[in-house]
Amino acid sequence: MSKVDIISQQWCDLVFEGRNKSYGAYDLRSKAGRRHLLAIIDILVGIAALAALIFSYTAAKKAYDASMGADAQAVTELSELKKDEPKKEEKKAEVKQEEEKPKEQIQKVAVRASMAFTVPEIVDKVDESKKLKNQDELNRSSISIASQDYAGDTKNGMNIDDLKDNQRAGGDQVPTKEEEKAPEVHTIVEQMPVFPGGESALLAYVGSHVKYPEIAKEQDIQGIVQLRFVVLENGSIGDVQIIKSLESHCDAEAKRVVKSLPRFIPGRQGGKAVRVWYTLPIRFQLPKTTPGK
Repeated sequence: MSKVDIISQQWCDLVFEGRNKSYGAYDLRSKAGRRHLLAIIDILVGIAALAALIFSYTAAKKAYDASMGADAQAVTELSELKKDEPKKEEKKAEVKQEEEKPKEQIQKVAVRASMAFTVPEIVDKVDESKKLKNQDELNRSSISIASQDYAGDTKNGMNIDDLKDNQRAGGDQVPTKEEEKAPEVHTIVEQMPVFPGGESALLAYVGSHVKYPEIAKEQDIQGIVQLRFVVLENGSIGDVQIIKSLESHCDAEAKRVVKSLPRFIPGRQGGKAVRVWYTLPIRFQLPKTTPGK
């Protein structure tokens, strides 16, 4: 029996002999060989593409692994180098310290050698000129030296008595005990200081000279600044202090007005003019506004 090709055209014509060939089955059967061939070609192309994809993936993975291995090796080498560098620096520092130790030892020996103990010399008689003098002896000696140096100096017009009273040997003024002691400031005396014209004149002066600070006006600040000040022996104003503060600008204005006061009639104690504390309140009050205006 001869080999039969069931997909050949002859076999298709034999099968459909005497039948309706216009029916779709004949057309499908006659083109089956071509369809089978195309299917086989598609399968082969797909297999080839899959093989190429697998090959390219494998090659890329090998290249990536190789590059990662090289980078890891480079990092390892760098880390080892960094570990070795501190060791080298430590060795250098140790060598320097060993070199400096002998120098320090030499310096210490030299210092110890220079600190030799000096044996005190025993003297039978003490020179009177080398004895330590107390303050009174030094003051007398400095005045006597100044007197010898300037005695008979009429050219420059210097008076030895004035020099003794008013100058040290170096030329500075010698403060007396009275000057060194600050004058006492009394709180209450027999005759208290009085402003010319009395207390009413004092209040009138203050009221006419106080300038209300603009900042205090804007913030509606009102109240009393309590001050005290020293009336000196000649009636002028000395130290001014704030006893009760209101606001910094109001305090400053109150101080300014007090310092501008004319001279008082000074206070007296035992018939002598003395310094006396004087207390003065200064009121800061804004004019009242009428509602509706």
